[in-house]
Amino acid sequence: MTKILWVSGLLFLSAGLFAQSLERNEYYRKAVELAGQSQAAMDAASYDAAAKYAVESQKYAALSKQSLQRPGDPQGASNLAAEYEVKLNPANRDCLWRIAGFGFIYGDPREWKRIYDYNSSTFRYPDNPDLIYPGQILKIPSIDGEVRSGRR
Repeated sequence: MTKILWVSGLLFLSAGLFAQSLERNEYYRKAVELAGQSQAAMDAASYDAAAKYAVESQKYAALSKQSLQRPGDPQGASNLAAEYEVKLNPANRDCLWRIAGFGFIYGDPREWKRIYDYNSSTFRYPDNPDLIYPGQILKIPSIDGEVRSGRR
């Protein structure tokens, strides 16, 4: 449990360089709120609830970090991709789980189904999320309205 809170803390520290942006960042505020709830549950010896809040806090901390604008970017473009082109890499094949785990996508492989649900009608075999092909373009839906742009 301590490791989960420690990782959450690292995410907050790495985002600390953008403190002015964080003050207005709804994901950051939610992450801090959930981290507080996790600590309160931990203090009350409610370990399952503490773990649940810590995991949610990490999710929002990652979204906060990802949604920050690039410094000096006059367009205010996001670091989050709106589209992803499936790559051919025999050593480490692209799959929806791996794609969802990329920091510029969701930073959480468990969100793979969100990509699948949004794109399945464009798949050669729509009932099989395991069959994606190099060159296939996947549209990446936003979570809670974060800003996305570009293709990776």
